[in-house]
Amino acid sequence: MIPLYVINLARSPGRRAFMIEQCADAGVEPIFVNAADGRRRRSPKPLRLSVAEAALILSHRRVWRRFLAAGDGFALVLEDDVHLGGDFAALLAADWTVHAFDAVKFETLFHRVWLAREGTPLAGRRLRRLGAEHLASAGYLVSRAGARKMLAMTRGLAEPLDHTIFGRETVFEKRLHILQLDPAAVVQDNMRPDAAARAALGTTLHEPDRARLAETARREKPRGLARWVREAGRFQRQIRRWLRFVGRYRRERVDWR
Repeated sequence: MIPLYVINLARSPGRRAFMIEQCADAGVEPIFVNAADGRRRRSPKPLRLSVAEAALILSHRRVWRRFLAAGDGFALVLEDDVHLGGDFAALLAADWTVHAFDAVKFETLFHRVWLAREGTPLAGRRLRRLGAEHLASAGYLVSRAGARKMLAMTRGLAEPLDHTIFGRETVFEKRLHILQLDPAAVVQDNMRPDAAARAALGTTLHEPDRARLAETARREKPRGLARWVREAGRFQRQIRRWLRFVGRYRRERVDWR
């Protein structure tokens, strides 16, 4: 069975208990990895990221390194605020060696995303090539090759983790080969459709960090010629996307069960 790593802050025992219950119900055994704590981390230079976002990247990097050192072929990485779908153990017991990928996104935000029209059956679901961005990083399967690429891509702490590994440039430009599990098997607590079933775990992001990032984005917004150059580039990317996707991909909502 594929190892399951769960990232958890030492100061969040409630989340740990929640994930222990989730995994017990699903019949899987978690390996907890201590998360980097953004409250205790200070950067020696200004970053575009909040300390919480930088700590999240460092936490995932810890998992990738531990997974590579263990010598396993694949690993499932979860953050500590997710609900697991049905037949979850069957997914970890499936034969993933017959599929080529850097990562498989187990999660959904219930947005419409670009997915390949064709897919491969797996444990009652389908694997479909992701054609463009599908953000969030709370649940994904990673291969050894994918983990090595992600370590290299996140070394500079240049942008939020989900933008690096599941963002537009990474997926559309094929820097990583990403598949989507459809329907998804993981959903974050605050995204679960049945609000009554949510555990109200809250967030580990810090409001002062959010305010600082919003101000940074406002100041860095291009003006004049730079703005027109940006818009021209955006239009060119939209044309390229349409040419690549027509007949091969379609926009669909990824459900969870």
